[in-house]
Amino acid sequence: MKKHLVLAVVLAALGTSTAAMGSPPTHSGLCVDPGKSDCFATLQAAIDAAPDGAAIEIAAGTFAGGVTITKSVRLEGVSAGATVIQGGGPVLRIGQFEGDNGGLQVAINRVTITGGVNDDAGFAAGGGIFVPQSAGQAVGATVTIDDSVITGNVVGPKQTFSSPAPCGSVPFSQCAFASGGGIANGGTLTLTDTRITDNVAGSAGITSGASGGGIANNKPGTLTLIRSVVSGNAAAVSAPNGRFTDGGGISDTGVVTMRDSLVVDNTSSVAAAVASFFPFDVEEEANAGGIDLSDGSTATIERSRISRNSVTSTNTAGDVEAESGGIDSDGSLLLVDSSVDHNSAVAAVPPDSGFLTEADGGGIQVQGVTILRHSRVGDNSVSSTSETGTALGSGGGIFNLGAELTLEQTLVTGNSATASGVGGVNLGGGIGNVQFGGPAPVLTLTDSVIAANRLKASQDVASQGGGVFNLAVTSLDPFATGDPFPLARTRTVVEGNKPDDCAGC
Repeated sequence: MKKHLVLAVVLAALGTSTAAMGSPPTHSGLCVDPGKSDCFATLQAAIDAAPDGAAIEIAAGTFAGGVTITKSVRLEGVSAGATVIQGGGPVLRIGQFEGDNGGLQVAINRVTITGGVNDDAGFAAGGGIFVPQSAGQAVGATVTIDDSVITGNVVGPKQTFSSPAPCGSVPFSQCAFASGGGIANGGTLTLTDTRITDNVAGSAGITSGASGGGIANNKPGTLTLIRSVVSGNAAAVSAPNGRFTDGGGISDTGVVTMRDSLVVDNTSSVAAAVASFFPFDVEEEANAGGIDLSDGSTATIERSRISRNSVTSTNTAGDVEAESGGIDSDGSLLLVDSSVDHNSAVAAVPPDSGFLTEADGGGIQVQGVTILRHSRVGDNSVSSTSETGTALGSGGGIFNLGAELTLEQTLVTGNSATASGVGGVNLGGGIGNVQFGGPAPVLTLTDSVIAANRLKASQDVASQGGGVFNLAVTSLDPFATGDPFPLARTRTVVEGNKPDDCAGC
């Protein structure tokens, strides 16, 4: 059903190796201010002259980016509104390719990082900040960013690979990937009271796959967000090469911890012109408007909101898939005291094309172990439209595809799934619990409420399970459903959904 990006990690970095450092930067006395004779005129010059562990004060003003950091330093701006580091590709590169970066400790405080354009051929990572792995795919630098803004950066290859590369099913001539419009991280990264806004992963017409419009956290990297905002970012690709996107706000293959933070108004979009045939030869998919948690990743989200993120998938030459408006949970996710709301997944094809559309998981799509506790999944939506073909819609709130999903004291309310076509199915306005060529889904509902969810479909599309759909789907025949899956339901209300409360309960 899903087809994740196969990214060839071809990274370019500058600089020299540095000695490991066992404690945070402690030295002081360096400054960047072209108006003072005893300060350096550029940030790069100050870093080059700094001893390991130095603190560098950056004055108010705009300073050139394209800076490489290969020693442990602390950068101190006046404020994010006053001190701007601008330009370069990326603006800041912390560590070196295949270097011994694990001992680096870099702190960045009270600055804005903007205007970065990383257009490396074939594969480009990090428009604003790039923290590469160490040699042997070991963890990279330890980086803390406080009271700062990373905004208006772009990562997108200027051309495809110049030699054969491992591009999976993507033709070599169309093979180019973008990762981390704002930040690409392979180290240990902590963001506190920081905004990551309006960054883009993808280059129009060239990029075949884009991930992490705001942040791409790549294994073995760890990402921690505390009181931070990831907003207005985009992972976007378009014809002729565009095929796949993952994570308009954040894409993760490592470990993510998020507390008291927002992931809002991000987009993941594909406007393709490629042959694609659902479900066995999928060559196009837009996925995860807010957060993409890939297979093998681990995430803990507490007291946070994932809201108003969107996925849009169109194709003029084949079938389309739009999945996971808010979160795609393919690894391991624990979500506590949080809200996933007002996210959307929209799939559409030209009216006279006859191509199939598939949209699912308006709030969350689940293909890994996922626990929601004391949380709400509300007012999310799925829309699938093929005026002359088959339309499939599933899981307006949550779509559980052969995985383990547990809800404890959680509300699933006000979600919707809409499908319009000459045939197809529309399943699970609140929760769609299905199996597709893999293990049977496991659904546990405890002390929860599934209410006021709805399904809406055209005349030839079958709708079942306004609250919960819990039946085996044996084919695309709208009336070919099998036996229900086991459902553990304890002190849980499933009421007030339309057109029905539960299919297979």
